Amino acid sequence: MKNMRKQINYGFIVACLFISTQSFSQAETFDIIHFTPPRDWKKETKEGLVSFTNINEQTNTFCVIVLFASTASKGDLQKDFTSEWNELAVKPHEADPSPQTEKSVEDGWETMTGAAPIKLEGLDCYIMLTVFTGFGKKVSVLASLNDTLYLPQVAAVLENLKLDKKTTIAKPKPGSKQNNPAISVSEKNLTGPGQTNTRLETFGHMLFEPMKNWTMQKYPNAIIFKPSVLPDNRYIETRIMESKPFTGTLKEAFAESWSDALQQLKLVSPYTPPYNIITEKKSFRGWEYIQGEGTVKRMNDKYYVNLFVIKLNNRIERIVTAGSQNINGSSYSLYNSSIWREPILGLCFSIQFDDWKEPPVGALNGQALSGMYEGLKLTGGDLMGSYALFFPNGQVFFGTKFPPDGFEGKNTWFYAEQNTRNWGTYTLQNGKGTINMGYGNVPLKVVGENLVITTQNTEHKYERLPSLDGAVINGKYTFDGDWAGKSPSVTFTADGKFIDEGALNILNHQTTDPDEFNITAKTGSGIYEIKNYTLVFKYSDGRRVQMVFKGNGFDRKNPSPKSITLSFNDDILYKK
Repeated sequence: MKNMRKQINYGFIVACLFISTQSFSQAETFDIIHFTPPRDWKKETKEGLVSFTNINEQTNTFCVIVLFASTASKGDLQKDFTSEWNELAVKPHEADPSPQTEKSVEDGWETMTGAAPIKLEGLDCYIMLTVFTGFGKKVSVLASLNDTLYLPQVAAVLENLKLDKKTTIAKPKPGSKQNNPAISVSEKNLTGPGQTNTRLETFGHMLFEPMKNWTMQKYPNAIIFKPSVLPDNRYIETRIMESKPFTGTLKEAFAESWSDALQQLKLVSPYTPPYNIITEKKSFRGWEYIQGEGTVKRMNDKYYVNLFVIKLNNRIERIVTAGSQNINGSSYSLYNSSIWREPILGLCFSIQFDDWKEPPVGALNGQALSGMYEGLKLTGGDLMGSYALFFPNGQVFFGTKFPPDGFEGKNTWFYAEQNTRNWGTYTLQNGKGTINMGYGNVPLKVVGENLVITTQNTEHKYERLPSLDGAVINGKYTFDGDWAGKSPSVTFTADGKFIDEGALNILNHQTTDPDEFNITAKTGSGIYEIKNYTLVFKYSDGRRVQMVFKGNGFDRKNPSPKSITLSFNDDILYKK
């Protein structure tokens, strides 16, 4: 499948558009489109489109035909075609922005067809677009294929297609065309640990939720995610690779997958050793995994590669991330920034499998706790302030240092995987139970509104902290001391607005990212919200910053205290 099974030229495509000798099914209707689908092709209907897919695994050939719902015409065939071609071929597949085209007119509808070669995962393929314009509407039909044998079937769909002239224009979901598949995959409604019902995509046995604010492209042998917005001249992508049978050891499987990933990405590893293993362990989902990273090259350019390999049911599943390195003359990669790393790892640890039964979470079968409790525990022979934050899904955070971004909107299972020391699960029956941490089980019992937690054979009282959800702050707060003549501050108002004049950059404790990736380097203003012991800042320019806000004595009845304590570092700001 490295090359087209037959060399395609545009003249041949045009000729084939007049051939329709293939076997087809009963006529169907979608939106204003009456059509006859190819027989025995996989059909999938989503809001705004219907697609038909044929994959021949013996010959490694495929074709996808997508019919899009009608939308308002720009009033000109060329403008309609250019707009659709840019949206469906140029942006997602980097196709030639000026393809060869053919025009025709029939029954009052003007038609323009264009085609161009593209690369799908390094494979030589063709993408074809036909746009029908008339009566204030336009309809698009897209085909992607890697074998000329499919052209008569594409032509037959177009030849048998009829359009209603008077039917009102459909209103497909905004952006639905952005996700048009090269190879479509089905979706299922499933539930995983700590998750509510959500609509999941599938790839092989994998079940996953697409990465938010990343584009997703689907191919026969991979799914590729890329950030919707990236700084100029920067590159990072994450791709789900095909699974493989498991043989040997997990480290041997990683070595084989590393070689496969570099070959697919067209990268080489000139260094010895070619990669470093970051971790090898069992996930909270019950499957084993191994993760490694390394620096590789393409020509003289350096790239960072991170590979995640999962072992289950005698096979391996692989997720690889590649990004440009040597940013600002250093070894910095986009993966180093939590802006991109967090959604990547969130994908890795949130994936489910339709043939894997995950271990149960104890608290879900018993009594559930929620909210935060504060107390003391023995750590290294010393009594230290400690917190226990319980989640209804059976998880518990039990420690002294909180995640920098707080908890609101975060995948707590992902947090647990990254910091097993402070995360565990809990069981509770009839007011007694245990906190199950990686280092052992910690007894707990409910006493009125509070808890008693036993560490190192000593009982400690943990008092329940009040919820801060929906609280507001009112006043201008700054840091104490000399700040080189400056006074970094943040101003809160009781109507939920803020003005940042440098304080958030200090509270963000950004020390490693270059300024171009430091979202708090620039001052600004916007709205704020307190939820789940997290203070969320939403800048008016789209930036979003989160940090821990435990309260530390804050009383919602007094929104203008003399000082407030923010961030995982317990930084104190004073009212000015």
